[in-house]
Amino acid sequence: MSAKLPLLSQARVGAFEVLQRVATQNSYAGNLLAAPRFDKYSTEDRALLQELVLGVLRWQGKLDFLIERHTRREIDKLDLELVIAMRLGLYQLLYLDRIPAFAAVNESVNLAKEYGKEKGAPLVNAVLRGAQRELQFNILAGSKSPVQKLSVETSHPIWLVKRWMARFGEDGARQMALANNKVPHAAFRFNAKQKPVEETVAELEMLNVKYRPSTLTPEAFVVESGSLSPKARSVKNGWLYVQDESSQLIARLAAKMVADNQPVKVLDICSAPGSKTTLIAAELAQSHSPQPSTIVATDLHFHRLRTLNELSKRLGAENITTVRLDAEKDMPFEPESFDLVLLDAPCSGLGTLQRNPEIKWRVKEDKIIELAELQKKLLVNAAAQVAPGGLLVYSVCSTEPEEGEDIVAWFRRQHPEYRDMTRERLTEVGIDPTPLLTASFGARTFTHKHGSESFFFCVLWKRR
Repeated sequence: MSAKLPLLSQARVGAFEVLQRVATQNSYAGNLLAAPRFDKYSTEDRALLQELVLGVLRWQGKLDFLIERHTRREIDKLDLELVIAMRLGLYQLLYLDRIPAFAAVNESVNLAKEYGKEKGAPLVNAVLRGAQRELQFNILAGSKSPVQKLSVETSHPIWLVKRWMARFGEDGARQMALANNKVPHAAFRFNAKQKPVEETVAELEMLNVKYRPSTLTPEAFVVESGSLSPKARSVKNGWLYVQDESSQLIARLAAKMVADNQPVKVLDICSAPGSKTTLIAAELAQSHSPQPSTIVATDLHFHRLRTLNELSKRLGAENITTVRLDAEKDMPFEPESFDLVLLDAPCSGLGTLQRNPEIKWRVKEDKIIELAELQKKLLVNAAAQVAPGGLLVYSVCSTEPEEGEDIVAWFRRQHPEYRDMTRERLTEVGIDPTPLLTASFGARTFTHKHGSESFFFCVLWKRR
């Protein structure tokens, strides 16, 4: 690689390299952006880095439409380095008014040169200059297909837009997709085990973090202004924990279902990184049982269990035992020995697109069907561990019925001894179930309606 060119900022270089790894290594942008290498960046450069990476991934479909329009070539026929440089430049031209157009164009051209594509640099320049000239025109006016038009307008893959239009209509699909392209609100919960809530509140006031109670989840809070940096003392020391509202709702719902005044056994399958596990532990610790409840948290990967153990230690969560196992196979526990089993199953992740926009470009429609078969296996194995009179909670962070309602419908046909208790349980914890319930089984949250991640969850009671 040649020496750095004069006009290249470290934020744009960092963004280019993160986007390159996302494209070639199936890495997740959020993990890469949290890498220590970026700790040396100034606050301004760190903010620009994050804006560029996540903005490009959110609007990649629209950016690629423009690239193909101006190059008259398909994206996969162009060098990846040129594509990334053009995406970065176009995103700045379209969405970042505070950045001068000449800077967006020049640095994108120099990025192409920096990463060994000097011969392609004139193409980058031509595409960005051409796009800059037509920014005021309706580039979609000539689109023939409503699905294709909405796909480009909202920057979502055609197959997904087609699905959503069939389920929710054009306007509903547009609202869902555009909500995914917004910066997510941070939600959190206080952890009185590590610090009295009033002292954490004082810490947030010092940081000028303004927040409000969640309208979706009891005892959850949403940041309205300011930010909760991972380096903030309240976060590092576990005085509070940043966790999506829907994720908190599922964990609180599960924990509040078990009988009070007596110890319970909980099995949390596919539990890492432990957000729901540690919240369930905190809820059960408030029980008046003379003996502590116990939680067995399982996952397929040792490194993910290490993350869970580290989180448990930071939050002061107790009575959690971690076990590495493959939940597709027979489990090493006595059948029907747990009062509560939570399966937050591996899924497409299409409900997390605000935070993980790269997922919409990776997941294909046939992957949903493949995942549904896995989810069925896991749910059957999870059900075998539920004691009579116990509860089975199934959840996925997906928008698609094949991973949610259809799974539960299939399961209940095989296991009629289970009854859907979602409505009753939501009501018992003080939540109006009507806006959340689906037309068949379980309940859903949606990003465009609730401001949280899109989740499906269902509470099943096993008859005695």
